[in-house]
Amino acid sequence: MADDYRHALKPTPAGWPRRQHWCVWVEPITDRGPTGIWQERWHRAVVAALATWQRQLPITLVDDPNQAQVLVQRRRPPIQHNRASHGRALLQLMEVRRGGPSQLEPRVEVLISPGQGPTGIQATALHELGHAFGLWGHSDQAGDAMAAQPGAKPVLELSRRDRATLQWLQGQPGLVQP
Repeated sequence: MADDYRHALKPTPAGWPRRQHWCVWVEPITDRGPTGIWQERWHRAVVAALATWQRQLPITLVDDPNQAQVLVQRRRPPIQHNRASHGRALLQLMEVRRGGPSQLEPRVEVLISPGQGPTGIQATALHELGHAFGLWGHSDQAGDAMAAQPGAKPVLELSRRDRATLQWLQGQPGLVQP
């Protein structure tokens, strides 16, 4: 078995969509009433998945979505290729100006369905955040967070192969700047 799955990753035409530091916005809890428990459960599960990635990457949670490269939203992804999904990551390359000259940044919209149990939400968020942080491909091993097909048991931690692939990616050149 290979030590990683770098062969399955695909760069964009402008290069690898990776960063040394990520800013992430997670849709906040808006319902503080009795029915808000579902939003709270979704939020806790997503933040738990994000904490797993924070052990590998510098990530800052931000309150303003305009400051984020990754936006995590509580939404069921649209059906694609006649398939429903509990999560999806959508990548755009944006030219932004953050105090200096404009530069190309990845901006990823992550949609995580609220219609799952907390463990399912956390596993889905772990996988989709992996895409957001540059792992645009899938592993062929069910025990990896980035597996193309989930196994019988939800993956809530990064495998050794996930970490090795991310480490390889972080050593690649980033996006070619305009």
